[in-house]
Amino acid sequence: MPRGDPLGSEFRRFLIAAGASNLGDGIRLGALPLLAISLTDDARLITLVSAATLVPWLVFGPLGGAMVDRHDRRTLLLAGQMGRAALVGLLVALVALDAATIWWVVVVAFGLGVGEIIVDSSSQAAVPQLVEPAQLDRANGQLLSAITVLDGVIGLPLGAVAFSVASSLPFALDVVTFLVGAALVATIRRPLQGERTAVRASVRSDISVGMRFLFGHRLLRGLLGAIVTANLAGNISFGVLVVLVVDELGGNEATFGFVLGVGSVGGVLGSLVAARIVERVGRRIVLTTAPILMVASYAINVVATAAWMAALSFALMSFLVVCANVPGQSLRQSVTPEPLLGRVVASFRTFGQGVAPIGAIVGGFVTQASSVRTANLLAAGVQVVAVVLFVIALRHLGETDRSENGNEPASLRSEG
Repeated sequence: MPRGDPLGSEFRRFLIAAGASNLGDGIRLGALPLLAISLTDDARLITLVSAATLVPWLVFGPLGGAMVDRHDRRTLLLAGQMGRAALVGLLVALVALDAATIWWVVVVAFGLGVGEIIVDSSSQAAVPQLVEPAQLDRANGQLLSAITVLDGVIGLPLGAVAFSVASSLPFALDVVTFLVGAALVATIRRPLQGERTAVRASVRSDISVGMRFLFGHRLLRGLLGAIVTANLAGNISFGVLVVLVVDELGGNEATFGFVLGVGSVGGVLGSLVAARIVERVGRRIVLTTAPILMVASYAINVVATAAWMAALSFALMSFLVVCANVPGQSLRQSVTPEPLLGRVVASFRTFGQGVAPIGAIVGGFVTQASSVRTANLLAAGVQVVAVVLFVIALRHLGETDRSENGNEPASLRSEG
């Protein structure tokens, strides 16, 4: 690897490609709630847009993981980026022609979620092929840093501002970023998957092997339960953030963009220091302390009286989520055999992301029936449960079921 660039030029292009597409994700995510609230005043339908992006993980997540382990990850990344560009292009046309409805937005969001399964699973599974094992925390930290800056700090507020200029503009920008990301991925020549050593009889058997490894590994199984619960809490709160800022606190599109932008600064700070914190205090302390402090972020929204307080809450949550994601992601990549990595990552995301729409919908229904502050109080309570589950899971931190040569354990290989 070149001196001064210890992670290598191939990883650097991969990093830039991920940043480009995540810039578009942030722009789109900053604009979608505003598009939704302009089409309906029903909090349940507004949160349905967020839920629709995440529901595909419940339906197609394991299948996507099997595809990632069976096929060339570079090809899958390109197909996923191009497919999502086409879907957002459809939304651009609908908005520009004033033909968009809340149900069209839900359909497009669902399609984007399907593409995300392929892209995100391929990306996470590819990282260990681009860097050395000892560099995983650093590589994941840089990825999360780029994603957080471009998605959160730049993309989210830019999406809100662009929407205020022209409702179709943020989605047109999103199309461009997908295409740029695809072009950069095409320049990576290093293989993004290891050699396949087992012949599998069917996709179903592939999925079964991945699930059996995930649920048979005590650390991964425990972390999965904790992360599922934490994601439920986070989406109860985030799903109604636009309601808190616009309806409860009297803000507008620009105010919402301000909250997203200022709040995302916390994520940037987290991404810049997470790897160093892990090196200094260890993964166990980070994965225990961050979930505890997340309770406070939801509590702030319960008593918020101004937009800056909502921004502070979002900043704290973003900082803590990124700090926890770096060691959590590295652990998954470290303890999982490479031939199983796509399936385990996708299955992990299936349950972790699959619960997110449930959280968003619950937040919408609680807000509709009571108030947005009650929804955030519920989020804080659910997060307390997540803290307990993290503590229990981390008792198995020193354990690993990964074989020395990175192949599937013989007991987990498919028959036939």
